[in-house]
This record gives sequence, C-alpha cells and structure tokens, in this order.
Amino acid sequence: MIGRLAIYIAATVAFLAVPHLFAEYHLFQFCLITATALVVLGLVVVTGLAGQISLAQSAFVGLGGYGSAILATSWGVPTWASIPVTALIVAAAGFVLGQMTLRISGHYLALATMAFTAIVQLLFIHSDPITGGAAGMPVPPLRLFGFTLSNGAQLYYAILPTTALLFVLVQNILQSRFGRALQAIRQSETAAEAMGLNVLRYKAVAFASSGFLGAMGGGMLALLSTYLDPSQFGITQSVYFLAIAVVGGMSSPLGAIIGSAMFILLPDFLQSFQSYLGLVFALMLLGFIVLRPDGLAAVGQRVVDLVSLRKSVGQR
Repeated sequence: MIGRLAIYIAATVAFLAVPHLFAEYHLFQFCLITATALVVLGLVVVTGLAGQISLAQSAFVGLGGYGSAILATSWGVPTWASIPVTALIVAAAGFVLGQMTLRISGHYLALATMAFTAIVQLLFIHSDPITGGAAGMPVPPLRLFGFTLSNGAQLYYAILPTTALLFVLVQNILQSRFGRALQAIRQSETAAEAMGLNVLRYKAVAFASSGFLGAMGGGMLALLSTYLDPSQFGITQSVYFLAIAVVGGMSSPLGAIIGSAMFILLPDFLQSFQSYLGLVFALMLLGFIVLRPDGLAAVGQRVVDLVSLRKSVGQR
C-alpha cells in the first residue's frame, strides 16, 4: 500500500514538473505519444488479447475525431463532453461490427474490417455538408473552466491525465475475469466455449472496447492537429497503428506506449534520412515480426526479470 502510494506521489510530481522542464514542442510530442498509445491500446485489447485481427482502428479514430468536432460545431456540445459521448457511440458501432463479422476469422476478418475502414473514409469524403468533404473541417479548441486549451503545453494538462486514467482502468479490467476470458479465447475458442464462455459476445465486447479507446484517442489527436482531413483515416493508417502495436508489444498495454514513442520520436532522430523513413519502419517491423514477435515490452520485461534473478542469486 505504501509502495503504491509512493508511486502515485512520484507520478504526480513528475506530471507537474514536466511542463517546466521541456519546451512546448516536446510537450506536444508527449501529448501525441499518449493519444496515439490510447488508440493502439484498443488494438492490444482486440488483437493482442482477444486474438482478432482488426484493421478498423483508423475508422474508429476518424469517427472519434469527426464525431466530437461535429457535436461541438453543429450541436453546441462542449468539446470535453463531445469526445466521450462520441466514444460511447463508436463503441456501440464497434459492438455491432463485432456481432456482424466475428463469425468469420483470420484473413477474412481482416478483410471485413478493412472494408469497414474504406466505407467510413468514403463517408467522410462524400458527406460534404457535415464533414466538409475531401477538404476536411476545422476542430474547435478544448475549453475547460473558462480556459481555452489550444497548444501542446495547454492540452498536456488534459490529455495526459485522461490517458493515464484510461490505461489504469484498462489494466485493471484486463486482470479481471473479462481479461482472463479474452486470453482463453485467444488460446482456443473451442476450449473457451467448452468452459461455458459466450465467445461471440466476448469478442464483440472486445471490438466495442477497441472502438471506444480508438475514438477517445481520435478526439485527442483531432485537438492536437486542429484540422481533420479524411485522407488521414484510411487503410494505410490502420496498418500504421498495427505496426506500432507489433513493435511495442501486441499483448501489453505498456507496449502501446513504447511503440508509439518509437514511431513518433524516431523521425526526429533520422532527419537526414527522411527519404528512407518508410524503408526504415518497414525493415524494423519485419525484424520484430521475425526476431521479436513479442515486441519491445517483452524485451524490457525479460531484462527486468534477468536483473531480479541475478540480484536474488547474489544475495544467496
């Protein structure tokens, strides 16, 4: 109990100290990493734990961004409320998608979710009166307690605590009966059904969770970008999110953070090789799939376990 309290205090102190130690651009990057990690966390739930290959995450992100912006501009809903409201609606859509597609599996499921992403992107492009069509639409800024939060330094105080809260919530849920059920389904659907689990319902709920997290992350990314372009929410972006999950660690919430940091910060360190950045990411993804399919999170865990083992041996 005391150790956990110390961790919470240290995290609070670090959260308050970071804005005084880093420039506005770096705070923007922190926000971008955490919002992207929230999107990828949805893939950790539906693909890493439930074992369902999904290429619909980009569609969920786009629905979250467009939905919250439309509620704020056309219906007058405050942005702080429009993002979670939209996320709940997208979660319901994810549940319906799950019910419609989860009787198929493997590459057929991947193709079905890919088609869903393509349909959603086309809706964004051809719904000119609502979404602005191919030209896109601006995103209203976030207003809290009379303050307008419009840049990375200001949004830091809203995005990081919200993301941290959702990560803690998801981590606790994954350690519950629901999380154990998803792991059982990933190992063997036949065995899970024999144990009395409603496999289709659990997988649909996993899709709903993925939709909620993707839409929450999409609303936050929309605030950071300040403008929505339908070209940002295609199949390529879904593959990008999937690549982040693979590199970070598909079965670990921590992997979502590590992978997001890797993909967002690496371009800054490779500015001299911008023309080859796509090749670098492709080779990195291939290397992890072949050599380290568990991702960076598993590598870090193995290092920690090895250090702990050596310490215990040394004490003996």
